[in-house]
Amino acid sequence: MITISNNVQRRLNPGDPDNSLRGEGSRRPTILLIAAATGSKVRNKAFGIRLPLLGYPAIGLGMISALTPDQFHIRLVDEANEPVPNGKRGDLALIVGQTHHMPNAYLISDRLRSDGTKVILGGMHVTALSDEALMHADSVIVGEAETVWREILDDFVKGSLKKKYFGPEVNLAELPPMRRDLFNKRFYYPGQIIETTRGCSVGCVFCGVQNFFGSRFRVRPPEAIRQELMALFGPRPPQTRWKKWLARHWHPDIPYFVERRLLYVMDSNFVSEPSHARAVLKVFKECDLRWFGHTSFNLMRDDKLVDLLADSGCLGVNIGFESLSQGNIDTMHKFPNKTAEYAECIKRLHEREIGVMGTFMVGFDEDTPKVFDQIVDFAMENRLETAFTLILTPKPDTMLFKQMNTQNRMLSHNWRDYDEGTVTFIPKNMTPRQLHSGMRSVWSRVYSWQGIWHRIITKPRVRPFFYLPMNLGFHRCTRLICSEKFWPAPNLEQPLVDGTDGSSQCPFRGRVRQSY
Repeated sequence: MITISNNVQRRLNPGDPDNSLRGEGSRRPTILLIAAATGSKVRNKAFGIRLPLLGYPAIGLGMISALTPDQFHIRLVDEANEPVPNGKRGDLALIVGQTHHMPNAYLISDRLRSDGTKVILGGMHVTALSDEALMHADSVIVGEAETVWREILDDFVKGSLKKKYFGPEVNLAELPPMRRDLFNKRFYYPGQIIETTRGCSVGCVFCGVQNFFGSRFRVRPPEAIRQELMALFGPRPPQTRWKKWLARHWHPDIPYFVERRLLYVMDSNFVSEPSHARAVLKVFKECDLRWFGHTSFNLMRDDKLVDLLADSGCLGVNIGFESLSQGNIDTMHKFPNKTAEYAECIKRLHEREIGVMGTFMVGFDEDTPKVFDQIVDFAMENRLETAFTLILTPKPDTMLFKQMNTQNRMLSHNWRDYDEGTVTFIPKNMTPRQLHSGMRSVWSRVYSWQGIWHRIITKPRVRPFFYLPMNLGFHRCTRLICSEKFWPAPNLEQPLVDGTDGSSQCPFRGRVRQSY
């Protein structure tokens, strides 16, 4: 039990001279857990954040909630779906967000602090730029919050918050199941969400996951996962006649959708530790559900693991193909990927009725304006269930960000632009405008009615009742992503200039957007 100090008690109940929080008529301190968004309703809708099967809650805040003692009242706010309340609605607030959310997160923090709320900022961006974040907060968390959260609460009730808390890597076996009751279910994917591993051994130059979670894989015990899933789903109910009819005449997945026995595994790479993945896949099969998640290209080199994947009820996997150029792959240090094997990889999964959700990034140094047609052709020829194409974005504290800064190629240091839909640097073999419009042309063609018909509807089909609603959602997103009103194209018509000494020169030096 955390004992609350007198000075905090008086601040909570200024009209009560005794201020005993455990006495009759007193209230529990309120903690606001806030997932910041961009501040733009339209941009929050883009990339599927608020569409069926595509919206997911900030489960890190659900975990923090589970680690919070009952003597605190918790309110969770996802700003992508609901506004942060005005006035003093909390005594302590934890705000998290991605890089492009941080300008708005800082505004929220400043407003809450002006109302008397103590504010803590955390997440990957805050870990990378803790001094910047500290200008807008009472405290910041550097690293993983779970390991220091109880210390923070203890310091808060004593009235002695530190400026910085350094969170080491958490032992996933010691974490309780997250609190899901605080999430407003009408905003999100209609299934459940779970984490089974953390860490990444690859270390791509554009990615900050390894810097934040570390290169060592950490895993949750399969038995703990089984217990959590059984608590969430329970035993499969008896199949009624109409469910059997739907499964036989339409598709075997439909009863699972009706029963909402759907699971999203949010790990960066579910198969990072193959022996652990095999054990968890057996748990998924035992729980009798349908699931999807993220895997690496290494998965394709293990046929037995792919068979287990199919046998466990896998609807599909998201694979970071990133680029169709092996030169780009080698430059980004994603060495497991072999572009010559991509098509065979997709074929193996489709043969087992596992969908493939491909992720691509455009703007690498070997990319020319032809790359956009190449991605569209690849997605159509291999009938990818989705092709999620983003603009390469050098995030703070990544190798790519440091390289671009050294080469004077940055166009913007305004974090609001770091949303994977805005050009923030000078490409080498195309103009910023070509990169901006080319990425959007991929979305327009892949998620056109013709593109959806070819990839999803025509036979042989792979789980169409899962992927058709998803593609219709992306079709709707395309209108927002391609809107000049909300994502204006950069008015820049020059690519990077190569110096005679082999160096790179930015033709727009002095025009960099600075402030966040």
